[in-house]
Amino acid sequence: MTTQIQPFRQYPRYKVSVLSPSNEKISSNNATATPSDVNLMSSSSKPKKFLWPTLFWIVLGTLIFLALVIAVVVPIAVLANKGDATNTTVSTICPTTAITTTVTASSLPAQCSNYTSITDDTRSPDYTVLSTCDDTIFSTTPMWVRFTGSSGTLIASCPIDTDRCGAAAPGWYSGVYPSWAGSVTSGFVCYNYNGDLCYWTSWILVTNCNGFYVYYLYAPPTCILRYCTI
Repeated sequence: MTTQIQPFRQYPRYKVSVLSPSNEKISSNNATATPSDVNLMSSSSKPKKFLWPTLFWIVLGTLIFLALVIAVVVPIAVLANKGDATNTTVSTICPTTAITTTVTASSLPAQCSNYTSITDDTRSPDYTVLSTCDDTIFSTTPMWVRFTGSSGTLIASCPIDTDRCGAAAPGWYSGVYPSWAGSVTSGFVCYNYNGDLCYWTSWILVTNCNGFYVYYLYAPPTCILRYCTI
């Protein structure tokens, strides 16, 4: 049996265009498309998946960075403001507080008629000689006090320079006076000393007695402190 051999036949070659990963067209005039070319073209046309885990870590890192910045900057700003307040030159003249009269005497609280009067010219900011310590006048048991006389009837409502009011550290009221007759407010007396406007503090009460104020006062924390009046 004789085997017939078919003569070699030249088949036509076709021009194939494929896309590279950068979407550039690659042309070939003398080559047929191969499986690798097909894979290359199909892979380049696939949509890219968004990497959500990567975005999550970027956002988390940004939030942590902002939190650290706030934690560092805010305390520095607070300390800077405190330093500015500490170095401020204080005045010996404080504004007076208006007293509102809106009720009758019969409706006022008991302390408006049951108090201790103190008339002491050495409590004025103009007085620059050290005087008697307030812990000899006041005690750990508070009492209602009304200041009278030429030195003033109000505890100073602004910082007073040191070595005035008969004290190395004069006390001034850092709070709000009650606006209505018969009303009571609470606050702190600050003592200016060693460059700090509030080196010591004392808690007090203030009552509006329809024309004057009375104060619920303790003895200051140490001897060199006194309540300053205007």
